Amino acid sequence: MKDIVNFLKTTGIYLIGNVLTKAISFFMLPIYTRYLNPSDYGTYDVNIAYITFLSSVLFLDIWSGIMRFMFDYSDDSKKYVPIFSGIIIFCCSSIAYIIFTFILGTSMHIEYLFWVLLYGLMINFQSLFAYIVRGFGKNSLFAISGIVGTIVTVLFNVIFIVFKHGGYEYLYVSSIIGMVIACVILGFGINFKKLSTSKNYNPQNIKELFVFSLPLMVNSVSWWFLTAFNRVAISKELSLADNGLYAVANKFSAIVQIVDQAFQMAWQEISFMKSGNKKNNDDFFSVSINEYIKFMVLGISLLIPILKIVFPYIVDDSYAEAMNVIPLALIATLMSSISSFLGSTLTSLKKNKYLFTTTITGTAVNVIIIVLTINIFKIQAASLALTIGFLIVDIRRFMLLKRYINVKFEMRKNGYTFLMLAFSVFSFLAFPTAVNAILFLILFFIFIYSYKNIINQLLRRNNK
Repeated sequence: MKDIVNFLKTTGIYLIGNVLTKAISFFMLPIYTRYLNPSDYGTYDVNIAYITFLSSVLFLDIWSGIMRFMFDYSDDSKKYVPIFSGIIIFCCSSIAYIIFTFILGTSMHIEYLFWVLLYGLMINFQSLFAYIVRGFGKNSLFAISGIVGTIVTVLFNVIFIVFKHGGYEYLYVSSIIGMVIACVILGFGINFKKLSTSKNYNPQNIKELFVFSLPLMVNSVSWWFLTAFNRVAISKELSLADNGLYAVANKFSAIVQIVDQAFQMAWQEISFMKSGNKKNNDDFFSVSINEYIKFMVLGISLLIPILKIVFPYIVDDSYAEAMNVIPLALIATLMSSISSFLGSTLTSLKKNKYLFTTTITGTAVNVIIIVLTINIFKIQAASLALTIGFLIVDIRRFMLLKRYINVKFEMRKNGYTFLMLAFSVFSFLAFPTAVNAILFLILFFIFIYSYKNIINQLLRRNNK
């Protein structure tokens, strides 16, 4: 129970920090879709995909490795050894990133290359600072940085796009300003004086961290082909405008990602701590995985009819075709979230070297399906390919976990949730708004009933 309470507490803190950060993608949709045409928004989105690919290759997901190694030390002063090692690798990666982005961006004639380059660099800096701060357990500071950074981003988006009537390049500029502010705040959680001491230089630790992070890099690259590659395929095979529609549909997935990322971050910490204590690990991991899947499936089932109701009010008519893409995009997000949760569990057990073998299989499936079906199913082919690709990853990672812990998927317990999801999707596509509103009420009561015991326990704790 103590682990669950700590998990919920940490999740709550990360949820606060992520709500505004991820909600911006959703609540800014009225501005994006009104002031930017689908082609411009599609161009912005596909450029982000290119930057994500380069970052995946060159930065080795080094921040995840740093945080994992930080949890090997109970003394905060000793945690600066893996931080120092990771920063050395990060600096080398940054130099390579700048060179490759300039060369490739110039050859591909990417507009606003300077802002695109700086946007990608700042994303990686923010990730580095955020993971270090989390490694010190300063989750509240992490949350504050996310909130303040997002508010700044929103304000500058409104100023540049609405009042100054700027183009899509200001999406990069506003985000860069917000990320700089967030990094400054995160910097207060790092003792740079302790970091700069020569005692932290440990060539062996640098080598260990590099070797640990290499599989994460391969996994990240494979992950790119499981996600961002589809945007490139749509842009090349269909059009940039179609990619704009696909991007808008996926912005609704940000609602799922708000909750999911809070779970993922909290899960990383508690699973890293639990990995050092083998006693009762099997039951803990098994229960956590099944409860996570149940909650996510129920939550998405509940969300789908809501989106049917609100879509016309927050998205401009020029993006109306994006509505029917939403259900399958959400299912793809569900499969992706489950694979990340299972992947974090493998990382906590230091079995991350096997991650890329699972991801590469899903990647191959995704690429093959979208290539074969994109001219048949158009935009929907991207979500279909992602769903099947991530499902393959989920199955393989679950089977891999079973080699190291006695984890079981409770099909009878969770089966009804997938039936609810299927019915929710069918209602979204086949029935009008009024029917979906009624379905939402029914699903809401089912959701409450499913968690009545937990709700009662929380109410009793608050009344004490």
